[in-house]
Amino acid sequence: MTAQPVGPSSPATHEALWPADLFLQGVDWILVARFKSGGRRLEAAIFLVDVFCLGAKLAIHEDCHVQDYRQRVRNHYKTSFLMEAVEPWCARQLVEQAVAYARGLGFHPHRDYDSASRVFAGLPNRECPRQFTFGHQGKPFYRRGPRETEERARRIVTHLQQHCGPGNFDYLVPLGQAQDISRALES
Repeated sequence: MTAQPVGPSSPATHEALWPADLFLQGVDWILVARFKSGGRRLEAAIFLVDVFCLGAKLAIHEDCHVQDYRQRVRNHYKTSFLMEAVEPWCARQLVEQAVAYARGLGFHPHRDYDSASRVFAGLPNRECPRQFTFGHQGKPFYRRGPRETEERARRIVTHLQQHCGPGNFDYLVPLGQAQDISRALES
């Protein structure tokens, strides 16, 4: 879906894509684009969002021609990750609320989040009809990502232990390494 500025014949200002099953998977990509230069160029932000715990785990910002974006970026995410069009203001609300949830747990967004979030400029401030609930089954749930080191996983679980307290969060790591994390917490 695209955001329309005031005026029926005005071109779209933004578009956004996200996976339909984000709150089942817990972590996935959200893509937001802001059209500029009369629709010839745009800036795109790609956020890897963890709605269960960590917020914006990755943020990428690009400034490119619309055709390049459509061929290289949008088509890749639509075909590789089964994305669907969504109201851009809902994508913004989801990303910002996920970041706020993670900050409430003591986690900061990816270092490029501020740069990538510039894509929200000029996006109409409309109420999103969707309601988002963060965490999993009422509490934070950390699931180690494929690129997170064992040391990083330990730090995250230790942080949750200190911030949330025992039994107030859940985590999942590959078998064989979970014992190592539990032992580290007991130390």
